[in-house]
Amino acid sequence: MTIFEQIKSLLDNRLEEIVSPVEVKKTLQAIYGTNPESVILSDYCYNRYNNGIDFNNHLFEYINRSSYKYLGEGSAFTGLIFQRPKGHERETIVGEWINGVKSLYKKTNDTETIVSREQIMNLYNEYQRILRYELNILNCKPTEIRHLIGRVGEFICAIKTNGSLSHQTNQHGFDVISKGRRISVKTTAQKSGFIPINQNTFKDFDDLFIVQYANDDFHVLYNGPKELVESNSRTYNGKYEVNINTIKKLNQERTR
Repeated sequence: MTIFEQIKSLLDNRLEEIVSPVEVKKTLQAIYGTNPESVILSDYCYNRYNNGIDFNNHLFEYINRSSYKYLGEGSAFTGLIFQRPKGHERETIVGEWINGVKSLYKKTNDTETIVSREQIMNLYNEYQRILRYELNILNCKPTEIRHLIGRVGEFICAIKTNGSLSHQTNQHGFDVISKGRRISVKTTAQKSGFIPINQNTFKDFDDLFIVQYANDDFHVLYNGPKELVESNSRTYNGKYEVNINTIKKLNQERTR
């Protein structure tokens, strides 16, 4: 039996369970006499690509170095495919799965990775599940998980504008790009008060997309050119500050 077949025989009755490489290696050695150094679970992942392997045998979803979720062969997996090139500290996105169908991106000189709408929707749903857990089970206040709420706001912007996510967080001052327009996303859980906008990065984006989380839902307060917001803002400590009520009025006037 190949190592791939050995793993299937060992784990096919443990679908959706999280296993560790140490556990799998020890068991394969005990049952089949397999050399533990020959067992590399990351070579059999849906969401992780290793150079030099035949990327056709998939059994796991990689979680971290000590945790792999066993999905089995032929899973209807939806998710991104990551690779960490040799000598690089960060992972890159090299492809994706949609309902068990695999696509590897073509290599280009462009540093931007265009994540498909299906993947953005998948990420949006995952973040929404985490958000509900943080708010309803752990009883966190929305203002205590600003980073999480902010990321959901970026997904909402990408979905509503049919845009793509920036390759890096706050890359060049924007979060989403749509039809050539660079969009800076601001998400707040405040019911009133001011939303700050960094003056130093103001030149690096074209439009603003402002979202408010209130009453267990996200509401788009503004989606339009930055200049209109700038002309209705005050300046304080190197930032433009726009009142939430002002933003709502501006959006109403633009959408009449």
